[in-house]
Amino acid sequence: MGHGDHLCLVYENAEEQWDAVIPYMAEGLARNEACLYVIDDRALDEVRQAFIAYGVDIDAHVRSGQFVFATKREAYLASGAFNPQAMIAFLDVPVREAAAAGRTGFRVTAEMTWALGQECGCDRLIEYESLLSEFFPGSRVTAICQYNRKRFAADIIRDVLRTHPVAILGNQVCPNLYYETPAMVLGQGSTEQRVDWMIQQLQRFRSAERKLERAVQARDEFLSVASHDLNTPLTSLKLQVQSLTRTLARGDGASLTREKVSSIVDRTDRQLRRLSRLVSDLLDVSRIHANKMTLELEHMELRELVDDVVDRVSGEFTQMGVRLDVAPGSRVMGYWDRSRLEQVLINLLTNALKYGAGRPVRVDLAADGGRVYLSVKDQGVGLRDEDRARIFERFERAISASEASGLGLGLYITREIVQAHGGDISVESRLGAGSTFTVSLPLGARA
Repeated sequence: MGHGDHLCLVYENAEEQWDAVIPYMAEGLARNEACLYVIDDRALDEVRQAFIAYGVDIDAHVRSGQFVFATKREAYLASGAFNPQAMIAFLDVPVREAAAAGRTGFRVTAEMTWALGQECGCDRLIEYESLLSEFFPGSRVTAICQYNRKRFAADIIRDVLRTHPVAILGNQVCPNLYYETPAMVLGQGSTEQRVDWMIQQLQRFRSAERKLERAVQARDEFLSVASHDLNTPLTSLKLQVQSLTRTLARGDGASLTREKVSSIVDRTDRQLRRLSRLVSDLLDVSRIHANKMTLELEHMELRELVDDVVDRVSGEFTQMGVRLDVAPGSRVMGYWDRSRLEQVLINLLTNALKYGAGRPVRVDLAADGGRVYLSVKDQGVGLRDEDRARIFERFERAISASEASGLGLGLYITREIVQAHGGDISVESRLGAGSTFTVSLPLGARA
């Protein structure tokens, strides 16, 4: 989710409700956003216990003013009757207050059961939801509107789905193909606009199909390459063990000179390190997918890390006849996870060595405006325009499985590590003219 998103949660039991709402609000608290929960006052204690069970000290956040509970009388029916325009104005006040207080955004969720009452104006619920879809985009607000499917009539759920761009159904977040613009819902759109909308929805559906087809293809390529890359070092180790076994069985141990033993150990060490890297990448992908990748932040100097990593990998570059340069620069201090940033730089340098066509590779480090920029530039094969975003996805590579080694995980893991630090990664490239990967990281400490 991002600022401006407007979602509806259609749930059938408390487990589905809490599985969506509690992590959503907890994330807002962690991001220093102001949070508002419009609640049925009879459910207040139940909701508090759900937050506590999730590990959120909700009472402390309420005392600090970051989290506010409001009843329907304090929000939707503050004037004694419900008015959609008045409610939009009501929401605008805490949004402005959050910004003035230095909050990074405003997050709201509401149990919409208030609309089941007999109060005047409750029949304007769908009008209100449509207006929200105009209010949120472009703002620093996100919202989840909660609807209990067992309590609301089918026609209400139908129209609610028409007014939200994204729906949460059980444990699935679904881009909503049935979403209609506010003008369409309120009967203000023309037939021509509805035809345009229908065509756009069909195109969105086909685009989603193409992404799925590409994901399946990438998965199949990954399985093929993974079996090959894992089998190659295993086969080498197996042959070395068989050779040693035959030598010892013949009682010919004297032929194992110091030089021969040293050569066997070196080959074994290379294959074991290769296996270790492959397994480590697979474990990292598993951790990322399960949201279990953690950072151990420390106050550190990034220039020292760059020099250390370059010194460690320089042997591989020399062996391949590739020059590796580090641009001069000043010391850069910040709070980062040292081992994870080493992993990022090693991945980028390995990538440059693999696709750099034997030409020089350059590492640059610079700080500007509270951020640090680490870039790795090669002069190799480059990327097509359509590949620049795709290569950061899991199992994806810019070229086919038959043209390169590797599992297509390095850049995906790199992106996830960088984003976990609050940074981002980008690439500038032209086919045949090399690539420059740039990592941007915040200099300050991050919670």
